[in-house]
This record gives sequence, structure tokens and C-alpha cells, in this order.
Amino acid sequence: MKNSIFFKGSEHKQRFVEAMQRIGGKIYQGKFDPEYATAVYVLTADLSTWRKAGDYVACDGIDVERLLEEVDFSGSYQVLIRWAGNLFNEQQHLDPIETLRLDEGNFQLVLSALLIRRYGLQVSDFTS
Repeated sequence: MKNSIFFKGSEHKQRFVEAMQRIGGKIYQGKFDPEYATAVYVLTADLSTWRKAGDYVACDGIDVERLLEEVDFSGSYQVLIRWAGNLFNEQQHLDPIETLRLDEGNFQLVLSALLIRRYGLQVSDFTS
């Protein structure tokens, strides 16, 4: 599964792993919790987004609704944030057709997020 997941770069992958470690306790049977992993994967894709979103992510939940109310995101990033919320625990409604307006990199991010949510990610794939 690791090889089919698109990361925007090594920094994205590093932010993802560090964020999942910061949340703590979201590992079950050697896999990252798929709901958290999906949302964190999307939210850590860009440093600027993660800087804005990180305070809304905790071990007891991700407050996507408050994040969208309190932080201004461009149209495409609103789509990504809502996508993360929908795949996390259906906090946000998003018509899949909205993902078609994303640039290629963010569209690949959306597709990989679906794979993560469905199949999960092995923790061992991210340790040296």
C-alpha cells in the first residue's frame, strides 16, 4: 500500500508522521487509525495548511467545522479541508464532483486519501 500513496514530497510525509505521533494512541493492530490518518494526511499536505489546521487536531477529535469557520482558506483548500472532514467522520458534506476543480497534485491527494480511508496505512511503512 505504501508505494501507491501519493505524498507531495518528503516534507509532506514527515509532517504526516510527526502529526500522527503528536496525536498519539491512534494505532491499532499495527495500522494508523484510518479516519485520523486520512484527515491528517490531507491536512499535512502543505505546510501553510498544516500551520493553520494543526491546532484543531487532537487525540480526542478533529474540529473541521470550527477550523472552516475560524480560518480563511482559498476555494480549493476549502474543498480539501471538507474532504478531510468528510472522510474523518462525515463532519462535512462534499459532493465528489467538487474535487474535479483541484489541480493535479491535490486531485492525486484526494485519491490517495480514499485509499488510506479504505485500506489504512501500516505504521511499519513509516519507520526506518
